[in-house]
Amino acid sequence: MKILALSGSLRAASINSAVLRALRVLAPASIEVYLFTGLGDLPLYNPDLESSPPSVAAQLRREVASADTLLIASPEYAHGVTGTIKNALDWLVAFEGFAYKPVAVLNASPRAHLADAALRETLITMSAKLIEAASITLPLPSANIGDADLLAMPEIASLLTGVLVEIERAAMKPYLDNSPYIDSQHPAIVVQAAKLADGCADEEEIAKRCFEFVRDEIKHSWDYRLNPVTCKASQVLIHDTGDCYAKSHLLAALLRANGIPAGLCYQRLTIDGDQPPYCLHGLNAVYLQQYGWYRIDARGNKPGVEADFCPPLEKLAFPIVNPLEQDLPGIRAEPPPVVVKVLTEHQTIEQVYNNLPDVDLQNHTV
Repeated sequence: MKILALSGSLRAASINSAVLRALRVLAPASIEVYLFTGLGDLPLYNPDLESSPPSVAAQLRREVASADTLLIASPEYAHGVTGTIKNALDWLVAFEGFAYKPVAVLNASPRAHLADAALRETLITMSAKLIEAASITLPLPSANIGDADLLAMPEIASLLTGVLVEIERAAMKPYLDNSPYIDSQHPAIVVQAAKLADGCADEEEIAKRCFEFVRDEIKHSWDYRLNPVTCKASQVLIHDTGDCYAKSHLLAALLRANGIPAGLCYQRLTIDGDQPPYCLHGLNAVYLQQYGWYRIDARGNKPGVEADFCPPLEKLAFPIVNPLEQDLPGIRAEPPPVVVKVLTEHQTIEQVYNNLPDVDLQNHTV
């Protein structure tokens, strides 16, 4: 998983930045702590630039979209949050990719309680999901210490390791949840998930079996021209058919039913050949302890399409072949409304094919 770390101080010797660097060292192989260093380059937020944000703001938004969690460490200036962190958050207020994002807040000074409270209030107002168990105040002996000093303090290192554990636990929860379209607790899903897991030695083997079942045993609706149009994972299993979106819902449900975090990913691809029009293509990401997030595509193989499960190497159904095609950032816990709409408002797979959703490239949203 990826943690995007933001320091509210631009000082080279900032204790807040040192805390984030120490966390990066303590993180296990399955967790990437990425410290974004461009906050000082962000211009003051201007709503008139929303439709065409400056490059550094667009980069920040891309990093936020691709992160599983945000981690903010910021000092207190004059009983408030720093302008650095407030300006960064202003650039994210209208950004869809920030809404409901898990966020943890680290306070490097017990005296900074006013800024800590103000930052939490801002984040909650912005619809962030505050991870309370990972949002702590560190009992630091001094503000004039670096990351090496922090790592040499057993109590601090233990607290920071605990922060990582709590972030991982909170970040994975949405990818294990039962929901209307990824109905992992439906009786048929539970029974099939148990069958696939029977006799498996570990989560990787379970994930592979689930992937191969959906890829090989569930027919791709358009390849086989099969109706009805399915959307819920249980519908896909019961009717034995679904398009790429629906099959990704089923695979996510089977993995979640086995206690393995799973999410949804999307690509923007040409519909036919290498020319417009374009559409979304749905696939999955599974969280494996040994590798972290790993993308898999169970749409179904056919001549020219050979997707497989061979971590850590990705072998997806479709390569990106022209500049307007792209791997969309982020891993979603739930299907976006545009995908649900096309699968629930059309009666035949032909109607779905003629109304395939596309992405808003300008705002990088689905």
